[in-house]
Amino acid sequence: MNELSSYKNRIFSNLYNSLYENYKGLTKNPKWLLMRKISRFQLGRVIMHFFTQKSKLSQLTISEDNSYFTNLNVSNVVNELKSKGVVLNITLPEHLVQEILQFAESTVCYANRKSELGFYYHQKEQAQAQSKKQFIVGSYFNTASDCPAINKMQSDPILLEIATQYLEREPVHQGSLLWWSFPGERTYQQLSSNGQLFHYDLDDYRFLKFFFYLTDVDEQSGPHICVRGSHKQKKLSHLILRKRETDEDIIKYYGLESLVTICGKAGFGFVEDGFCFHKGVPPINKNRLILQLEFATTDYGMQHDIRETSVLKCIQTKLM
Repeated sequence: MNELSSYKNRIFSNLYNSLYENYKGLTKNPKWLLMRKISRFQLGRVIMHFFTQKSKLSQLTISEDNSYFTNLNVSNVVNELKSKGVVLNITLPEHLVQEILQFAESTVCYANRKSELGFYYHQKEQAQAQSKKQFIVGSYFNTASDCPAINKMQSDPILLEIATQYLEREPVHQGSLLWWSFPGERTYQQLSSNGQLFHYDLDDYRFLKFFFYLTDVDEQSGPHICVRGSHKQKKLSHLILRKRETDEDIIKYYGLESLVTICGKAGFGFVEDGFCFHKGVPPINKNRLILQLEFATTDYGMQHDIRETSVLKCIQTKLM
């Protein structure tokens, strides 16, 4: 693909994403769309936080017996998250890693988040051939109701206390996501729609996300990259013309030293302010499974993985 064609693809993809966001917001949730217009600006977030401020919350009573993360110092995590936008080394116990892996291997996931493209993980190649589509990701739906381990993690008292102190109010669980990322060539639009180009999220005026690798992740198997400190200060054009950004532009403005490439063994976790620029790197030689838990001040009903079971369909393969 020549440089002109690549440029045209980027323009088209960014325009399509912008138009689709506006259409989805206007037809499904105008309040969510308004939030996304305001929250990209730090002043807008500060003003909205002030006007929606509730009475000061007392700290949660943490019962270490009920948490998977008793080794974490909540205050240290919150302070580092405020200054850097990302905190590493939030480790998931081995028995939970295995429980979620078993769930993933025995439950139908859905190619490219399409409810009609269901398949079992071990049948991925057959399902891909049968559907004649490239599988970029394999996402699970209704994980909280179907996976007890994920359900319990959503109410883990230490994760909730981190969210409470960071958001400065009682956290709302916006949703959980569990998905595979698969190796393979991608178009610009496929990279863009699957979060594999630098971007920042606009899920609420304040929000944070916990991520946990369920498979070993190195630089060849789809690491997450975060731009440290970019939740507090952004280039003006990155605010006004929000779009997917190139690696070159990110490095030029924020500096190569700000990029944190996150690798780790299965169970390795981290928490991130989604206003930081970030992306998932497409895997090169191994599938990656990751879990995301999101907490915010408001649930707009746009971030969850809940689907009516009646609309979920499986691809018919010879092995099914």
